[in-house]
Amino acid sequence: MKKNSKPNFIILVLVFSLLMPWPQATQADEFQAKVAVAYDIGFLGDNSFNDAVNKAVEVAQKRHNLVEPFLREVPTNGSAVDRLDRLRFLAKNGYTLIITVGASYRDAVRRVSMEYPNVQFAIINDKSIGQMNVSNIYFREDQGSYLAGVIAALNSKRNSVGFIGSEPELFASFSAGARAVSKRTRVWNIAYPDELPALKLGLQKVDVAYATWDGDATVVTTVIESFSKRVKLIVEKPDQFFAKLPAAQSVLLASINKEISRPIAQLIASALEDRAIIDVVDEKAGIYGREYGLANRGITYTAKTAMSSVVKRRISSELAKYLARNKSR
Repeated sequence: MKKNSKPNFIILVLVFSLLMPWPQATQADEFQAKVAVAYDIGFLGDNSFNDAVNKAVEVAQKRHNLVEPFLREVPTNGSAVDRLDRLRFLAKNGYTLIITVGASYRDAVRRVSMEYPNVQFAIINDKSIGQMNVSNIYFREDQGSYLAGVIAALNSKRNSVGFIGSEPELFASFSAGARAVSKRTRVWNIAYPDELPALKLGLQKVDVAYATWDGDATVVTTVIESFSKRVKLIVEKPDQFFAKLPAAQSVLLASINKEISRPIAQLIASALEDRAIIDVVDEKAGIYGREYGLANRGITYTAKTAMSSVVKRRISSELAKYLARNKSR
């Protein structure tokens, strides 16, 4: 009687299959980061936040060898519908981190992040969205104003400096910085540019002014046209597009910088490792993300007019004292 070889064949197949390497079951589900950047209205060439973010993205792109579709950049026409449509499109198409530029994305990010809880969102220069999958990237403008006050007071020959803006809290920070240098420093709260006669009157009292106004170039053009030999300006970057205008360079003393490259690099690096930046920013409001200020070099300054080593050391000294006083804040 002929032996049935079927059982032996089955045994051989089982042994062979055990010896062969099987595809990992997790390969199909393996995490693959995809990063998208949604720019604000104006897209590239705005000399402001869009350009600063784009420059930082290019650096991260080269560092991590990212190509489309794993890194994608999109514009907006500025409408609420367009912002929503673009964020939903990116979320539907598997982007694991969607970085939005500017507080104008606030409502769109709030809505779409709730619709796609497994997608991580980041909003640059805002801290108002209380959701765990939103990284609020916020710059300490009060610390930037304090730094501006220190720089202004140390460079004022008249011992008289001015703040040009509409934010009382930033005027207070600027004043504190100036008076940390010298209690005798006079600090003027100058009307912002929609009151041009008051602006000109205020500029007559000072030789250094810090401007937070970013609506247009009125402050710079007024100083260039009427006060170029008497007043130096401290400006904000990248907020103020006009700070890069060639004509402005002759009246600039310094710029207070929001170092966009730091959060962009950290956001992208975290996304590639399947992590997110979710430090507690405001515990009561449930705001997560990260604050950038003087301590983590999210706020810096650049001298546009030559400053002596003595002045620079004094600036560093005043900032060190400020940080020591505000360690827990």
